Amino acid sequence: MRRQMMLAGYILVPGSHFGGMWRHPYSETDFCDRALYENVARTLERGCFDLAFVPESLSVPVGLNGDHETLVKYGAVGAIRHDPSHLVAPMVAATRHLGFTITLSTTFMEPYHLARIFGTLDHFSAGRIAWNVVTSAGESNAYNFGHHPKLDHDALYDRADEVLDLCTKLWRSWEPDALVRDQATGIYADPEKIHRLDHAGAYFNVRGPLSLPRGPGGGPVLMMAGVSSRGRDFAARWAEVIFAIQSDQQGMRELRDNVRARAAELGRTGAPIKLLAAVQPILGETRDIAQARAAYLDRLIHPEMARAFFAAMLGIDLSHYAPSTPIEVVLAASDGRSAVDAGAARPWLQRIIAERPDHAWTVDEIAIKLAQSSSTPRLIGTASDVADELEELFLSEACDGFVVTPTHFPGSFEEFTRAVVPELQRRGLMRTQYKHEGFRSELGLDA
Repeated sequence: MRRQMMLAGYILVPGSHFGGMWRHPYSETDFCDRALYENVARTLERGCFDLAFVPESLSVPVGLNGDHETLVKYGAVGAIRHDPSHLVAPMVAATRHLGFTITLSTTFMEPYHLARIFGTLDHFSAGRIAWNVVTSAGESNAYNFGHHPKLDHDALYDRADEVLDLCTKLWRSWEPDALVRDQATGIYADPEKIHRLDHAGAYFNVRGPLSLPRGPGGGPVLMMAGVSSRGRDFAARWAEVIFAIQSDQQGMRELRDNVRARAAELGRTGAPIKLLAAVQPILGETRDIAQARAAYLDRLIHPEMARAFFAAMLGIDLSHYAPSTPIEVVLAASDGRSAVDAGAARPWLQRIIAERPDHAWTVDEIAIKLAQSSSTPRLIGTASDVADELEELFLSEACDGFVVTPTHFPGSFEEFTRAVVPELQRRGLMRTQYKHEGFRSELGLDA
């Protein structure tokens, strides 16, 4: 059977990887409307997408000194954040085949709590649930969790390893046939098939068992996005899907191959670890129209929002620098710390500078460029052009599919579903209907 491309839709508001998303005249602006997300889910399912992907952060976006005013004022990425597990509940109810990835942190949540959230979603979605596992390293993430100890990079992943180990055991604490439900005898469950953990570890003491029987998926599909060496080791041990923000084919392929090689060293030789790469399609009826739309989008980015977002992502205080200040001057005076999680931001910045070594980049130029796509590759052209680029990346084995990030919400998903999906289907790269054989089978993870 021919290899099939995976697709996910990125559900991030009021901005996305494009910082001016909510300002687009075709965008919705009421991001607390339940019906909006139900309709997005139906659109993605109509387009035979694999996943709706909901990211997470644990505070409103802030600058270096905990200042949130500018980023909230101009609707920066993350100014509105619903609890992901509740956000997907109405989306699950509105669909029958679409899967859902929600992002929750191993740093500020307890394993029992996480296991029960995903256990419930596993049951209520009929097994269509995935967990984008993250650690929360940025200073702003800790603002609302002062009772938690501050952990260094390696300790964050050590804690995450223990969380995943515990969650896996909790999901399996009920054997598949533990439920009896014999009304005549009055026996509801077989206690011999429900097991305590009695776990005493470095970070947690958990007795168990989970207060839920095993779900139809046996627990969520595990997804993660770490790019550091320790993050790659973590993904090699646990991941079934990798989420990547890489600007080119080489970066995608290196990350995918490296994590798979590390997984093989851990004995996961048969694990079909998939990589989904973020892309930002900008479609037009002609190439000229698409280019004009890209130029129009760039004019929607408010420069103050871009500067504040840049300062937050890179951990650079820009208050004493004019917009025309050369970026090298700012970087030379920076201590290099990040105010939020920004695993790809600094490598992205160095790459942008290296691509045009003769250009004297200014602070505002770099800030606006970051807000244009937040290091996510832009695919600009007709539906056929965009399909060509996706096909090249997919067939080259650089990745296994894509996370489509919108420039207007939810219209980007409508456009992609109506224009690009049929083109991919005509080329035999995507399913034309769901297989109805289970979520992992749809994702190609049961091989």
